Amino acid sequence: MIRVILADDHQITTDGIQAFLSNEAEITVVGAASNGEEVLALLEKEPADVAVLDIEMPGMDGLEATRAIRQQFPGVKVLVLSMYKKKAFVKGAFEMGASGYVLKDRSKEALVSAIHTVFRGGRYIPPELLDLIFSTSEPDDTEAASLTSREKEILCLLAEGLTSRETGEALNIASVTVETHIRNIKSKLGINKKAQLVKYVLDHGLCE
Repeated sequence: MIRVILADDHQITTDGIQAFLSNEAEITVVGAASNGEEVLALLEKEPADVAVLDIEMPGMDGLEATRAIRQQFPGVKVLVLSMYKKKAFVKGAFEMGASGYVLKDRSKEALVSAIHTVFRGGRYIPPELLDLIFSTSEPDDTEAASLTSREKEILCLLAEGLTSRETGEALNIASVTVETHIRNIKSKLGINKKAQLVKYVLDHGLCE
């Protein structure tokens, strides 16, 4: 029996996944959470084989939770469930230690297959993402090119570990202006967390 923990900040999603997985004879859902912290707390008291995590969750998101699970519970396989088909997200999931990446617009059968694959020690990547993963080109370069020089300056300072206030002081602009720029950057790149912005900078070599 494959013991699964689900994590998504939308209960309707976890309820729906749990409902169709209940029909799988070899899979049982042993817990559900709404963020990474809750997943770690569940794993402390509930043994599991596979954790199915959404990327976007409040608090500790799916990427951060993946890294924490692999460090604290190395026997648990992580399967990331996401709507994103961007290289930065897919590569980021595997770099954090995920064993599989499933798109939310795929069939129920795809998720079931992915759970079985990672449980057996394999790696699950949707066929349509294989070229994205192994391509040496950067399909997101057009998004990076859409950033203004000021936005790139701010990203570089954030990547160095500066806060919004410190970034504002370094550029001689108000911290509220920095936050406005950050919101615009997130909108352009389709990224919600500052930690993911830093990873985007590193992946794309914007500050080299």
